[in-house]
Amino acid sequence: MWNDVPMLDKILNEIQMYGCDPSHRSNTAQGLIKVLSELKDVQQKHMETLRAQTETLRVNTILMREKVKVFHLVDRYAELIVISAVRDRRLVEHELLARRRDHKLWREKHLHGEMEKIQTDQLFQSSFSRSKSKSGRSAAVAGVAGIGKTTMVQKIVYDWAMGKIFQQFQFVFSFKFRELNSINCRTNLRELILDQYPYFGNFLRDAWKNPQGLLFIFDGLDEFKHRIYFADKWRDTEPKHQCPDPECWCEVSEIVYSLIQVLDGMTWEIQE
Repeated sequence: MWNDVPMLDKILNEIQMYGCDPSHRSNTAQGLIKVLSELKDVQQKHMETLRAQTETLRVNTILMREKVKVFHLVDRYAELIVISAVRDRRLVEHELLARRRDHKLWREKHLHGEMEKIQTDQLFQSSFSRSKSKSGRSAAVAGVAGIGKTTMVQKIVYDWAMGKIFQQFQFVFSFKFRELNSINCRTNLRELILDQYPYFGNFLRDAWKNPQGLLFIFDGLDEFKHRIYFADKWRDTEPKHQCPDPECWCEVSEIVYSLIQVLDGMTWEIQE
């Protein structure tokens, strides 16, 4: 997990040369070991926090007295099918209205044809990427309203916090666009994270050093009150529309755009 942290090879070489005797370690090695240890503690705290936030599933009810029922996520989660192509929304909605048996037959026919089924833990695998970008990868998952995209995001975060998937990422940060709507002033990525996870404090500066170890999840783009112009090519050349630094003050839409536009993107669709 720490393979991409600068200077780690130097520490390992010193340990091999001098053993674990701290008197032979350089100041740089001792300082970096302390940083790694502190980041590991923050990571553990972060995983515990995310587990507590995502382990239960709140379900709105209609026919019961309780307006909201709370279940354990793993007991109620239904695995969704993610496919490797985005299809016409109206056609998908029509298919979902079909009788269960008809829809099952259609799904089996097409998923074994031109559309490839993608497992959740494969969303960022290089084998599904169209290029070999070293800056990172992005994945967009689309689907009709109510199909379970938000619950899938919750399950992804929960599974990472449980150490089951995406362990190539050192930290996972999840944001909901409907909550970001309340931010009416310029901010930066650091403030967005500290607002939800204040225990990171100054450790974020160390986390920035390993950008490929960070996973940012944004849920509910259709609920965002501001528009993000991903398709406008002129924005790539306009510095005023970019946030090149995680501590640079920008609009929330610009922060999201800057995180996504520099990455190699893939788009998947959810089927029932």
